[in-house]
Amino acid sequence: MYEMKTVVGTSQIDKNGLLKASSIFDLMQDCSFFQLDSDIELTKYFNENNISMFLVSRQVDIYKLPKYSDKITVRTYVYECNEAYGYRNTVIYDENDNELAICYAIGGFVDLSSGALIRVPSSFIENYKFDKKQDMNYLPRKIKTDNNLLKEIDRFKVKKYCIDDNNHVNNARYIDMAIDYADDDFKRIRIEYRVPAALGDTIVVKKALIDDKVLLKFDNEDNKTYAIIKFSYSL
Repeated sequence: MYEMKTVVGTSQIDKNGLLKASSIFDLMQDCSFFQLDSDIELTKYFNENNISMFLVSRQVDIYKLPKYSDKITVRTYVYECNEAYGYRNTVIYDENDNELAICYAIGGFVDLSSGALIRVPSSFIENYKFDKKQDMNYLPRKIKTDNNLLKEIDRFKVKKYCIDDNNHVNNARYIDMAIDYADDDFKRIRIEYRVPAALGDTIVVKKALIDDKVLLKFDNEDNKTYAIIKFSYSL
Protein backbone atom coordinates (compact mmCIF):
# COMPACT_ATOMS: atom_id res chain seq x y z
CA MET A 1 0.00 0.00 0.00
CA TYR A 2 1.12 3.53 -0.77
CA GLU A 3 -0.23 6.58 1.07
CA MET A 4 -0.24 10.25 0.11
CA LYS A 5 -1.44 13.02 2.42
CA THR A 6 -2.43 16.40 1.04
CA VAL A 7 -4.73 19.40 1.46
CA VAL A 8 -7.41 20.36 -1.07
CA GLY A 9 -6.13 23.48 -2.83
CA THR A 10 -7.74 26.26 -4.81
CA SER A 11 -6.61 24.79 -8.15
CA GLN A 12 -8.51 21.58 -7.37
CA ILE A 13 -11.97 22.94 -6.57
CA ASP A 14 -15.07 23.78 -8.57
CA LYS A 15 -17.44 26.77 -8.38
CA ASN A 16 -18.90 25.39 -5.14
CA GLY A 17 -15.52 25.04 -3.45
CA LEU A 18 -15.61 21.25 -3.71
CA LEU A 19 -13.01 18.89 -5.16
CA LYS A 20 -13.47 18.68 -8.95
CA ALA A 21 -14.09 15.33 -10.62
CA SER A 22 -10.90 15.62 -12.66
CA SER A 23 -8.97 16.46 -9.48
CA ILE A 24 -10.17 13.16 -8.02
CA PHE A 25 -8.69 11.43 -11.05
CA ASP A 26 -5.47 13.48 -10.80
CA LEU A 27 -4.99 12.55 -7.13
CA MET A 28 -5.66 8.88 -7.76
CA GLN A 29 -3.37 8.85 -10.79
CA ASP A 30 -0.52 10.58 -8.95
CA CYS A 31 -0.78 8.25 -5.97
CA SER A 32 -0.83 5.18 -8.24
CA PHE A 33 2.30 6.25 -10.12
CA PHE A 34 4.15 7.12 -6.91
CA GLN A 35 3.32 3.60 -5.69
CA LEU A 36 4.65 2.08 -8.92
CA ASP A 37 7.81 4.18 -8.70
CA SER A 38 8.36 3.08 -5.09
CA ASP A 39 8.41 -0.59 -6.13
CA ILE A 40 12.10 -1.06 -6.95
CA GLU A 41 11.79 -4.54 -8.46
CA LEU A 42 8.83 -3.58 -10.62
CA THR A 43 10.56 -0.41 -11.86
CA LYS A 44 13.70 -2.41 -12.67
CA TYR A 45 11.71 -5.00 -14.61
CA PHE A 46 9.83 -2.32 -16.55
CA ASN A 47 13.02 -0.42 -17.44
CA GLU A 48 14.92 -3.55 -18.50
CA ASN A 49 12.08 -4.71 -20.76
CA ASN A 50 10.84 -1.31 -21.98
CA ILE A 51 7.42 -1.96 -20.45
CA SER A 52 4.90 0.29 -18.79
CA MET A 53 1.27 0.11 -17.71
CA PHE A 54 -1.49 2.05 -19.45
CA LEU A 55 -4.86 2.59 -17.90
CA VAL A 56 -7.63 0.53 -19.47
CA SER A 57 -10.58 1.51 -17.29
CA ARG A 58 -11.49 3.26 -14.07
CA GLN A 59 -14.61 3.30 -11.89
CA VAL A 60 -14.91 5.99 -9.21
CA ASP A 61 -17.73 5.95 -6.64
CA ILE A 62 -18.16 9.27 -4.84
CA TYR A 63 -19.63 9.35 -1.33
CA LYS A 64 -18.75 12.90 -0.33
CA LEU A 65 -16.62 15.62 -1.91
CA PRO A 66 -14.06 17.37 0.28
CA LYS A 67 -13.93 21.15 0.18
CA TYR A 68 -11.16 23.71 -0.04
CA SER A 69 -8.50 23.36 2.73
CA ASP A 70 -9.75 19.93 3.87
CA LYS A 71 -7.01 17.49 4.80
CA ILE A 72 -7.26 14.26 2.85
CA THR A 73 -5.36 10.99 2.49
CA VAL A 74 -5.08 8.96 -0.71
CA ARG A 75 -4.20 5.26 -0.42
CA THR A 76 -3.60 2.88 -3.29
CA TYR A 77 -2.60 -0.76 -3.74
CA VAL A 78 -2.74 -3.62 -6.23
CA TYR A 79 -5.16 -6.37 -5.21
CA GLU A 80 -4.82 -8.70 -8.21
CA CYS A 81 -2.70 -9.23 -11.28
CA ASN A 82 -2.41 -11.65 -14.18
CA GLU A 83 -0.12 -11.84 -17.20
CA ALA A 84 -2.05 -9.13 -19.06
CA TYR A 85 -3.67 -6.82 -16.49
CA GLY A 86 -3.18 -5.36 -13.03
CA TYR A 87 -6.12 -4.46 -10.76
CA ARG A 88 -5.90 -1.62 -8.29
CA ASN A 89 -7.95 0.07 -5.58
CA THR A 90 -7.45 3.73 -4.70
CA VAL A 91 -9.39 5.43 -1.91
CA ILE A 92 -9.59 9.07 -0.80
CA TYR A 93 -10.23 9.55 2.94
CA ASP A 94 -10.99 12.57 5.09
CA GLU A 95 -8.84 13.37 8.14
CA ASN A 96 -11.00 11.03 10.27
CA ASP A 97 -10.36 8.14 7.87
CA ASN A 98 -13.88 8.16 6.42
CA GLU A 99 -14.10 7.10 2.77
CA LEU A 100 -14.86 10.01 0.43
CA ALA A 101 -14.27 8.37 -2.95
CA ILE A 102 -13.30 4.85 -3.90
CA CYS A 103 -11.96 3.51 -7.16
CA TYR A 104 -11.00 0.37 -8.92
CA ALA A 105 -8.83 0.62 -12.00
CA ILE A 106 -7.44 -1.82 -14.53
CA GLY A 107 -4.09 -1.30 -16.22
CA GLY A 108 -2.62 -3.25 -19.11
CA PHE A 109 1.04 -4.11 -19.65
CA VAL A 110 2.32 -2.27 -22.73
CA ASP A 111 5.43 -2.63 -24.88
CA LEU A 112 6.65 0.97 -25.18
CA SER A 113 8.41 0.24 -28.49
CA SER A 114 5.25 -0.88 -30.28
CA GLY A 115 2.51 0.52 -28.06
CA ALA A 116 0.88 -2.92 -28.04
CA LEU A 117 -0.58 -4.71 -25.04
CA ILE A 118 1.58 -7.64 -23.99
CA ARG A 119 1.66 -10.48 -21.48
CA VAL A 120 4.33 -10.73 -18.78
CA PRO A 121 5.71 -14.04 -17.46
CA SER A 122 3.68 -15.75 -14.74
CA SER A 123 6.90 -16.02 -12.71
CA PHE A 124 6.93 -12.22 -12.44
CA ILE A 125 3.37 -12.22 -11.07
CA GLU A 126 4.11 -14.97 -8.55
CA ASN A 127 6.66 -12.77 -6.80
CA TYR A 128 4.28 -9.84 -6.35
CA LYS A 129 2.50 -9.25 -3.03
CA PHE A 130 -1.13 -8.17 -3.18
CA ASP A 131 -3.36 -6.32 -0.71
CA LYS A 132 -6.96 -7.06 0.19
CA LYS A 133 -9.58 -6.14 -2.39
CA GLN A 134 -11.73 -3.17 -1.34
CA ASP A 135 -15.44 -3.66 -0.70
CA MET A 136 -17.35 -1.88 -3.51
CA ASN A 137 -19.72 -2.59 -6.38
CA TYR A 138 -17.38 -3.73 -9.17
CA LEU A 139 -19.02 -3.04 -12.52
CA PRO A 140 -17.67 -4.51 -15.78
CA ARG A 141 -14.58 -3.03 -17.38
CA LYS A 142 -16.35 -2.57 -20.70
CA ILE A 143 -19.19 -0.07 -20.91
CA LYS A 144 -22.09 -1.13 -23.10
CA THR A 145 -23.09 1.32 -25.81
CA ASP A 146 -25.98 1.52 -28.26
CA ASN A 147 -25.09 3.51 -31.35
CA ASN A 148 -28.79 3.92 -32.13
CA LEU A 149 -29.19 5.98 -28.95
CA LEU A 150 -26.02 8.03 -29.29
CA LYS A 151 -26.24 11.37 -31.06
CA GLU A 152 -23.38 13.66 -32.05
CA ILE A 153 -23.51 16.85 -30.01
CA ASP A 154 -20.07 18.40 -30.45
CA ARG A 155 -16.59 18.02 -31.92
CA PHE A 156 -13.29 19.69 -31.11
CA LYS A 157 -9.53 19.31 -31.56
CA VAL A 158 -7.20 18.10 -28.80
CA LYS A 159 -5.18 20.99 -27.33
CA LYS A 160 -1.67 21.05 -25.87
CA TYR A 161 -2.83 21.26 -22.24
CA CYS A 162 -4.42 17.80 -22.52
CA ILE A 163 -1.20 16.00 -23.47
CA ASP A 164 1.01 14.16 -20.98
CA ASP A 165 4.53 12.72 -21.23
CA ASN A 166 3.25 9.73 -23.21
CA ASN A 167 2.29 12.24 -25.94
CA HIS A 168 -1.40 11.48 -25.74
CA VAL A 169 -4.38 12.78 -23.78
CA ASN A 170 -3.93 12.20 -20.05
CA ASN A 171 -6.65 10.01 -18.55
CA ALA A 172 -7.91 12.75 -16.21
CA ARG A 173 -8.27 15.25 -19.05
CA TYR A 174 -11.03 13.16 -20.58
CA ILE A 175 -13.03 13.98 -17.45
CA ASP A 176 -12.38 17.70 -17.97
CA MET A 177 -13.63 17.27 -21.54
CA ALA A 178 -16.71 15.28 -20.51
CA ILE A 179 -17.89 17.39 -17.58
CA ASP A 180 -19.59 19.99 -19.82
CA TYR A 181 -21.96 17.34 -21.14
CA ALA A 182 -23.20 16.05 -17.76
CA ASP A 183 -25.21 17.57 -14.92
CA ASP A 184 -23.68 18.11 -11.49
CA ASP A 185 -24.17 15.84 -8.46
CA PHE A 186 -23.18 12.57 -10.14
CA LYS A 187 -22.18 9.78 -7.78
CA ARG A 188 -20.26 7.45 -10.06
CA ILE A 189 -17.96 7.86 -13.03
CA ARG A 190 -16.95 4.96 -15.22
CA ILE A 191 -14.52 5.39 -18.07
CA GLU A 192 -13.19 2.90 -20.58
CA TYR A 193 -10.07 3.92 -22.46
CA ARG A 194 -9.68 2.64 -26.01
CA VAL A 195 -7.36 4.32 -28.57
CA PRO A 196 -5.20 7.16 -27.17
CA ALA A 197 -5.99 10.60 -28.59
CA ALA A 198 -3.04 12.77 -29.60
CA LEU A 199 -2.44 16.48 -30.13
CA GLY A 200 -4.56 17.85 -32.98
CA ASP A 201 -6.87 14.85 -33.20
CA THR A 202 -10.55 15.62 -33.65
CA ILE A 203 -12.82 14.25 -30.92
CA VAL A 204 -16.42 13.69 -31.95
CA VAL A 205 -18.69 13.75 -28.88
CA LYS A 206 -21.72 11.46 -28.93
CA LYS A 207 -24.25 11.45 -26.09
CA ALA A 208 -27.17 9.39 -24.82
CA LEU A 209 -29.40 9.71 -21.74
CA ILE A 210 -30.26 6.33 -20.21
CA ASP A 211 -32.35 6.36 -17.00
CA ASP A 212 -30.27 8.30 -14.45
CA LYS A 213 -27.09 7.99 -16.50
CA VAL A 214 -25.29 10.13 -19.05
CA LEU A 215 -23.36 8.10 -21.61
CA LEU A 216 -20.65 9.79 -23.67
CA LYS A 217 -18.62 8.30 -26.48
CA PHE A 218 -15.52 10.12 -27.73
CA ASP A 219 -14.76 8.98 -31.29
CA ASN A 220 -12.50 10.15 -34.06
CA GLU A 221 -13.83 11.13 -37.46
CA ASP A 222 -13.53 7.50 -38.64
CA ASN A 223 -15.68 6.25 -35.73
CA LYS A 224 -12.78 4.71 -33.84
CA THR A 225 -13.29 5.22 -30.12
CA TYR A 226 -10.93 7.11 -27.83
CA ALA A 227 -12.96 6.74 -24.63
CA ILE A 228 -16.40 5.91 -23.27
CA ILE A 229 -17.58 7.73 -20.14
CA LYS A 230 -20.68 7.09 -18.06
CA PHE A 231 -21.92 9.40 -15.31
CA SER A 232 -24.43 7.91 -12.84
CA TYR A 233 -26.48 9.92 -10.37
CA SER A 234 -26.96 7.11 -7.85
CA LEU A 235 -24.80 4.29 -6.51
